[in-house]
Amino acid sequence: MNVTIRTLFFLSAIAPAVVLSAAAQVYKFGGSYETYGWIAAGALACVFPFLVIRAAGVQTEILAFSAKKIESQDWLLVVFVVSYFIPLITKLEDLQVLALISAVSAVLLATLEAIPCHPMLHVFRYRFYKVEGANGMVYTLISRRKLLSAADIKSVRQLSPQLLLEG
Repeated sequence: MNVTIRTLFFLSAIAPAVVLSAAAQVYKFGGSYETYGWIAAGALACVFPFLVIRAAGVQTEILAFSAKKIESQDWLLVVFVVSYFIPLITKLEDLQVLALISAVSAVLLATLEAIPCHPMLHVFRYRFYKVEGANGMVYTLISRRKLLSAADIKSVRQLSPQLLLEG
């Protein structure tokens, strides 16, 4: 996954916070074209991870995979969900400041190889796992089903050097 797509993936993980903040602005001050635009843009950004997964399903090949260990990483969602309420707690009045903070943090986070547990994917029953392959390499695996043991994983699609999608 290249840096641009990873940056967009991080921004889409933050997008529900933008939608929530814009909705709060509408509630407090009434609607305007700008706030409705923020809501629409945030809603579109929430769709992005599904487009990435769909494209990966079409453009990447299925690889045989053998895992030694598997561990759920869904607990990391708590961090993102809590961050959605920060704009409400801080009473952020200007949505451009939130957009700037989101963009800068997404660019900085995209330089890391890590991929967040995306809340929008989780809503649609995708699960995130830390998986150790038979070769000793540790990956993040996105799966549509709940995995109970390492033997449940038979094939994957490789999205990046450290990110796999269950095939």
